[in-house]
Amino acid sequence: MDFFAVAVDDAAFLLRWAHVLAAVLMVGSAFALLKLDFAMKPRAEDPTPQSLLLHAGAGFRFLRARDADAAERALSFKWEFYATWASGFALLCLVFCAAPRLYLIDPQLWNASPWAAVAAALIPLALTWLAYDWLCKKGGLSGDALLVALFLFAALLALALTQVFSGRAAYVLIGAHLGTLMVANIAHVVAPVQKRRLASLRAGLPADEADAKAAGARALHNQYLALPTLFFMLSGHAPLLFAGPRNGLAAVLFIAGLFLTRRLWLKFSRGLGVDRRLGGAAAACLTLGFCLSAPGGPKAGGEALNASQAIALAVRPDASEAQKIIDGHCVACHAARPQVEGLVTAAGGLDFSTPGSIALHRGAILRAAVYSRAMPPPGMAPALGDHEKNLLIRWAQIEH
Repeated sequence: MDFFAVAVDDAAFLLRWAHVLAAVLMVGSAFALLKLDFAMKPRAEDPTPQSLLLHAGAGFRFLRARDADAAERALSFKWEFYATWASGFALLCLVFCAAPRLYLIDPQLWNASPWAAVAAALIPLALTWLAYDWLCKKGGLSGDALLVALFLFAALLALALTQVFSGRAAYVLIGAHLGTLMVANIAHVVAPVQKRRLASLRAGLPADEADAKAAGARALHNQYLALPTLFFMLSGHAPLLFAGPRNGLAAVLFIAGLFLTRRLWLKFSRGLGVDRRLGGAAAACLTLGFCLSAPGGPKAGGEALNASQAIALAVRPDASEAQKIIDGHCVACHAARPQVEGLVTAAGGLDFSTPGSIALHRGAILRAAVYSRAMPPPGMAPALGDHEKNLLIRWAQIEH
């Protein structure tokens, strides 16, 4: 067994673990800090904005700082953002960019060379940030108008990516672009403002209102971007979600629904109650998005022209017929010893090289290869034909 391939496989697992852990800390800290900020209220005996936090068996009172000691340490959560982006970018390179024909390329959309697909996946990450940053600084918008512009920006980005890359890669890249905006907001706006604010606290100077407003706007944008980022980063594990023919429009609806969901929760956290119209709009967007992602079966095989064809359509296909189709389309990746360079174990842990394993995983085969275009990877092999899909459906529905 190739030691290097095994090491790469283990590194990918460790990076996934680190990425998920960092993302949990990143989003959890961002949501918790905003909730704490909303809870800051003056007390009857003290007009200073403050909030009471209960943790385990202890209680803590938080106040807005007016000064700071020269040696006093200030807590921040920027490193969770940096770790999330770094581990995610490393995963993108190690998994998707290392095997572009397997993950990135769909010849029906863009029959790119591997190097061009990799460049198109990585370089626009920086360009997206530059465009968004320009929009925030030079667009002349603020408040809800800027939030609407952020949604339209994310929607156009999603539509563009789904027109260029395979469904799995497009959805993961949507998450990567939105996550890049979040981390760049921290690195280039929020963290520098925090550094200047700490210096002014130590000097006993008042806050810079323009600085505070800029940091507050970007932090609020991160609140709206967090849910779509997590959704699309996890979508690579759901072929029925990303591989439909209308995945671009579905992505726009998912972004809209998650933006509205976060707005609903933010209004509730401010003590404004539950906005049922907002909740209904969010539910409608998400429901329609999932409806557009619903699987579509192959075209019907047609009516039998003679008795022999009628019998063939009525009789359960032999397992060897299903095995032949799967051998031709799936076993290169889904075998104990894959034939595709870069895979050291069966893709997804699914081995289809024996009739027993095929019968065991027939549901996964239908979801990925029959009801969606997720498998085989568009850049590696053509999709199954309608005749092959219908045969697999008949075999899988009768097989026990």
